[in-house]
Amino acid sequence: MLLSLITLIILYPMIYMILNSLRSTKEIMLFPTQLWPSGKFQWTNYADAFQIGKVSVYFLNSVTVTGATLFFQLIVVTLAAYSLGKWKPPGYRILFFLFLATLMITSEMTTIPVFLMLRQFDLLNTHQGLILAYIGGGIGMAIYLIKNFVDTLPKEMEEAAKIDGAGLLRIFWSIDLPLIVPVLAVVSIMSFVGVWSEFFWALITISEDKLKTLPLGLLNFQSQYNTNYGVLLAGLTIVTLPSMLVYLLFSRYFIEGMTAGSIKG
Repeated sequence: MLLSLITLIILYPMIYMILNSLRSTKEIMLFPTQLWPSGKFQWTNYADAFQIGKVSVYFLNSVTVTGATLFFQLIVVTLAAYSLGKWKPPGYRILFFLFLATLMITSEMTTIPVFLMLRQFDLLNTHQGLILAYIGGGIGMAIYLIKNFVDTLPKEMEEAAKIDGAGLLRIFWSIDLPLIVPVLAVVSIMSFVGVWSEFFWALITISEDKLKTLPLGLLNFQSQYNTNYGVLLAGLTIVTLPSMLVYLLFSRYFIEGMTAGSIKG
């Protein structure tokens, strides 16, 4: 009962935002505490947000940036963490320590150097520069999580595969990679939520309106619809719902990934 009450309290702002995004501004002003629309659902709020408010452009930009970031980041951190945890190349302890050290470096310390680096390579005001900044920002924690998970993998199947003549890459692709899917899901969810809702780096690196991501584009959107609450709430719902859906769809993998280390160890 208590958990249900806490869950309702946490979800109430989200429920209020979604339901009020389907109401007219007049109805919201007259009955601000009412949840369910008294008349027809105002689906035109979403149409106005996508077409007039350019949310469709911002949404596509966010999908592009987030998708590319996840794709390349997962490749980098999976291979790096697996090699550190399984292959253990010379100096792997120092490399792992350096990755861990990045967790103690705040974003304020890296903002100016990374910004100057992007400007040096003419990557400001491009999606490529934004993607590189996002990839670098999430590597440390991802490698830490995956490497610790790799350390717990059983070795019996690998030894049997070696006897059958399987090489390192074959063992990685056919045996170990399917086993680390839960922790990869954890990393993916964390990275998706962080990149999808990220605002600061998009603000300082993107200036062209056609390149803006959803959180940044909503600045213009909010100033344009600051009195049209239905359309404004529709825009906010478009930003928020993907993160919730990703977590709900992959929550099973998220829980398995977070608990697998303690269960296997």
